[in-house]
Amino acid sequence: MKQVFRILIFVFTFTSCGTMRTFKTSDFSTINGVKNLEGDYLNLNSDRKSILSLFNIREEANIITISSENSNEIKLTYYNDSTIRQERVFAGEMKKNYFEIYFSNQKKVIPIIYGNYNIDRIRIGKTKDGKLLIRNYYDNSGHILFLGGGYSVETPYIFFNANAHNEYIPVHENGLWGFTDSFGNIVISQKYDFVSFFDKDIARVKLNDKWGLINRQGEEITPVKYDKLSLIDTVFSPPIIRAYIGEKVGILDLNGNETIPIIYDFIAYSNMCHYGLFSIRLGDKKGFANRTQVVIPAIYSEIINFNGNTATAKRDDRYYVIDKNGYEYEAEGTVFWGMRAKPETKRKIQIEEQKTE
Repeated sequence: MKQVFRILIFVFTFTSCGTMRTFKTSDFSTINGVKNLEGDYLNLNSDRKSILSLFNIREEANIITISSENSNEIKLTYYNDSTIRQERVFAGEMKKNYFEIYFSNQKKVIPIIYGNYNIDRIRIGKTKDGKLLIRNYYDNSGHILFLGGGYSVETPYIFFNANAHNEYIPVHENGLWGFTDSFGNIVISQKYDFVSFFDKDIARVKLNDKWGLINRQGEEITPVKYDKLSLIDTVFSPPIIRAYIGEKVGILDLNGNETIPIIYDFIAYSNMCHYGLFSIRLGDKKGFANRTQVVIPAIYSEIINFNGNTATAKRDDRYYVIDKNGYEYEAEGTVFWGMRAKPETKRKIQIEEQKTE
């Protein structure tokens, strides 16, 4: 019994100083110092993660230049959606095979009794074949006595050198942006205030503080009229782009069509419970859309108990059952015990029932 007690005390003491974690570093190649990290890199990788986001920078850029003026700093240089060159310097420490930067490193520990951790860290190095490797570690966890919660995760991201890009390349001259091919020939003239890399055969372009889309022939497939266009969302199918005019939001397909008009005050950024639907809001009214159309127009003051097939909804102080195909039924029963649809009252909800004023 005494031996068991000693083991428990050791385990509790050990875990109270932080969750036992292992960090992989074997995928970093040997480098001689921070100078070996210098170079030009594509900002987005195949996972659609950006270098800037790993440095907690909420800006867009096509190419990131990494340089260093001393062994304890690295500098990021890039153009965001303007012709003004941006520079950001980050202090860190060179380890054996990587450069380490902490954005947050908070640990509050009372052995055995309490522990709380808030850590945000990146390690920057090279892969064996010379690509940029950034391992992002995040820990938001803690414990009280034997009860623990939160999570920690370390994720590797690989970024290519800019010269590996063999598609059209954004270039600027005299304050205007266009594209060259991989041989340096102008293929789309320099007439925009900013352009993004082509993705799915389209590129976002900016002119006079408005955004639009062009194809590889340089043709505008949307007017340059949007206040903001998101990156292409490929998490689910089909890929979509969220478009904003003022405070209103809608959805474009990859042909530039407004499949969901730019009239809504809110469109959820993730699929509703993985059932293929977005929550939408127009004023104080709610509804649902999929990635290609509005399914349930925003005409309800409340939507409750959505289960993927049906939901209970309220409008004009009455309750209804609505389904994922856009049909409405008068409801019977109570909210507490559950509402049931009256089949004989089935009707298709019309988009014209939305009030856009």
